Amino acid sequence: MLFSLEIYCKFEFTNVNCTSNQKEIAEFEYCYLKSINRSYKYISGKVKLYEIPLSRITVNLIMWKRFNGYKPFLYNITVDFCKFLDKPKSSPVGKFIYDSYMNYSNVNHSCPFTHDIILEKLPISIMNYRMTKILPFPEGDYLFEFRWLRAKSIVGWAKVFFTIS
Repeated sequence: MLFSLEIYCKFEFTNVNCTSNQKEIAEFEYCYLKSINRSYKYISGKVKLYEIPLSRITVNLIMWKRFNGYKPFLYNITVDFCKFLDKPKSSPVGKFIYDSYMNYSNVNHSCPFTHDIILEKLPISIMNYRMTKILPFPEGDYLFEFRWLRAKSIVGWAKVFFTIS
């Protein structure tokens, strides 16, 4: 007998935490995970920019996996965000992450930024597809930490916690 076995993974947001470190430059107006029902959750956030135009920003992305506490896992990349927006293929990992949220954000143009930055209703379904079908990750608890830096000083960071089961 022949049996066909299909393995199905599930991505789920578990928490989000955003912090502004230099409130004179930028501040989170809101940052939350909203659960509508058991199967529909989304992340939303808004960063108010006080120093406009914002043209020099570096993003550091660190991926963590939980093994007796969170430990670095696979990625720790830093990109000049303005250069990245001009040439997204310069960082394949950055492009994968950017493509995951770009349709839900107003960060869809090159620098400088002269307006607040918004991520509105990024659903689990998009991330589930990208993290289990396109680039499958092993089961576990993870954390994506985004740090925004200006002149090597942290302006703010966002921590997105999720589980793949």
